[in-house]
Amino acid sequence: MTTTHIYADGTVEPALPPLPIGALAAGVADLLKQAADLPQPRLVAIYDVQSVSLQFAPEQASMQTVNRWAHRFGSLVTSQIGKGENGVETWYRTNFTYYGIAVTAYAHIPAAPASL
Repeated sequence: MTTTHIYADGTVEPALPPLPIGALAAGVADLLKQAADLPQPRLVAIYDVQSVSLQFAPEQASMQTVNRWAHRFGSLVTSQIGKGENGVETWYRTNFTYYGIAVTAYAHIPAAPASL
């Protein structure tokens, strides 16, 4: 996949060619190193379309974790209620770029049981 940049004046310039998966992995290692003081993801997925997903544990503390990652890398957090494998859950997500790599950090947190 190759992308192009289209500028306001109408000129089109090809972007850099896609990085090989090994270079993406090295970029992710650097990202995790820069965020070593933040809670670390429980799953990291690297995709050949120049993107990475960071999944955090399905627990309440992950709301703050996703917020901290968003704050560190200059992004906002979105939340959405959805239906997951174990019922209703809230999906917390932030998207940012890290040296041209699209990063999504997220957690799917199950709803707390209702109390009587």
